[in-house]
Amino acid sequence: MTTERQTGPRYRIDESVFFSIQSMKPQTQQPAERFIVVSVMPVDRSGTYQYRIRPTGAGPQRVASELELRR
Repeated sequence: MTTERQTGPRYRIDESVFFSIQSMKPQTQQPAERFIVVSVMPVDRSGTYQYRIRPTGAGPQRVASELELRR
């Protein structure tokens, strides 16, 4: 089995994604919330893409790494 390195961002602007805040304690993990990708940002030091996202309802925008998002 070979794994190929991703060549670009996984998500695109205006795509709907789920974001969940992962806690150190599984009991306190918050449920995933639906967000919209506003912009694709440069990769972080580990080579992971980051995204500016906004909630579908009211609330502030935030920055999330590709590993914190899912479709």
